[in-house]
Amino acid sequence: MSTTANTIEQAAALCTDALAAVPSGLFSDFDGTLSPIAPTPPEAMFYPGAGEALARAAAHVSVAGIITGRAVDDVRAKVGLPELLYVGNHGLEWLDGGERVDHEAGLMAETGIRDAMERIASRLAEQTSLEGMLFENKRLSASIHYRNAPDPVNIGLQLLPIVEEEAAAHGLRTTSGKMLVELRPVAIVSKGTALEQIVRQRQLRGAVFFGDDVTDVDGFRALHRMRDQEGLKGVAIAIRSAEVHPDVIAEADVVLDGVPDTVALLNRIAERLEATA
Repeated sequence: MSTTANTIEQAAALCTDALAAVPSGLFSDFDGTLSPIAPTPPEAMFYPGAGEALARAAAHVSVAGIITGRAVDDVRAKVGLPELLYVGNHGLEWLDGGERVDHEAGLMAETGIRDAMERIASRLAEQTSLEGMLFENKRLSASIHYRNAPDPVNIGLQLLPIVEEEAAAHGLRTTSGKMLVELRPVAIVSKGTALEQIVRQRQLRGAVFFGDDVTDVDGFRALHRMRDQEGLKGVAIAIRSAEVHPDVIAEADVVLDGVPDTVALLNRIAERLEATA
């Protein structure tokens, strides 16, 4: 379903049906869903009204949370809603009610991530300028952003083989996103495994997840797998952008046309849940 002004209501009906299956959970990525994609990660911030809409909808579900590639402390500071569950580093880092839990795989990869990042920067600098590059070590994972490089396509072509070689040398794996490449532990920990863990630990019967990038596809597929095999009422919501990967659209139940639609949908979900409270 692709949303327009006429179909936000249809999307809201689908979501509230899932969230009415108590206990239920409402989850979202941050960048590209609640915040427009910014030139650099520090510049990202809530789209006007997004924080209020999220808080409003979250008040009517059993659990609400942010599931992101950002570090937990980073996204917690940007969102500023202490009642939420925060899952950072693609599932490697959790903050729940003030209690922090780091995944063992992430802790074991810390040194390798640090060393690999140093090697990647050094090797790339031998080939080209690092102007506009951002090397972001998030402790349990890392991201290399090349969106602001003078020629991002060419930089990406030079960068990716180096990253893959250094990842292999340091016992890591790589994933890609919108103008970025990531280093992660080899253990398969993702937004999908995080969602599955939340659903099972809290015995959720319904769940909605907003995402916009290929790393969110893991979450979409997890919802669909639990829906098909276990009867979970799960809804995967994609936010379309000029850079969206085709898999994001293909795996979604609802496709929104940008972050403003996220705000509109969250508010409509809240209105519908308020009316039945």
